Amino acid sequence: MDATTLITGNDYRLFKQGRLAVIDTQNGNAVTFDGKLSDHGTYRNIPEDFKLGIDATTFFGYGDYRLFRGDQLVVIDTQNGNQVSYQGRIADHGTYSNIPEDFKRGLDATTLVGRNDYRLFRGDQLVVIDTENGNRVTYHGRIADHGTYSNLPEGFRPGIDATTFFGYSDYRLFRGDELVVIDTQNGNSLSYQSLIADHGTYQNLSSFWTD
Repeated sequence: MDATTLITGNDYRLFKQGRLAVIDTQNGNAVTFDGKLSDHGTYRNIPEDFKLGIDATTFFGYGDYRLFRGDQLVVIDTQNGNQVSYQGRIADHGTYSNIPEDFKRGLDATTLVGRNDYRLFRGDQLVVIDTENGNRVTYHGRIADHGTYSNLPEGFRPGIDATTFFGYSDYRLFRGDELVVIDTQNGNSLSYQSLIADHGTYQNLSSFWTD
C-alpha cells in the first residue's frame, strides 16, 4: 500500500503503483472502483507524474484534498470540478512552514486526526501539526515515543507505508502486507494485528492490494 485515506463512509480510497481502489464500507465493503488513478474523475486535473503514483494523501474536507509525491504537493478542490488549487513544493505551502526540513523533502504517510492534530510520517519519525494554531509543531520525534503508538509491534516502529483515521476507536497503519488497528478509546490497545487480506474491510480486493 502506498497511501490510503477515508473520505466518507462509502468512499475509502487505497493507492498503489498508479492504481486506485475505492471501497464502499457502508455496503458490504464492495469495491466500487479498481483501476488506473488517471481514470478516476477526481484526479483528472492532477499533474501527469502524480498519476503514476503518490506517496501519501489526506482528505481535509470538501475543497481540500491533498496528494504528495516526493517534495511536491497537490491540493484538489473537490467543490469546484476537482480543479487543482495548489501545485508546488510541500515547503511552500503554509501548513508545512514549520515542519523539519527533511519532512519537506517528502512524506511516507499522513492523516488528519483532528483540526489541531495532523500527523506526518517519515522513516521512524512523526510530526504533529496544530492546524488551528499557526500550524505549530506540537510533536516531533520517534513514532514509538508518541503515546498513541506505545503498543505498536516492533516491525512498525521503523516506519509505516500508509495510514488513515477512521474514527476515535479505529485508526489504521499499514506496513508491507500487515495492518494494525489502534483502538484510541481504550488505551491505544491493538484491536487488530494481522494481514491486510484477513481484515473484513479488504475482503473484496484482489491480492494486488493486500500483498
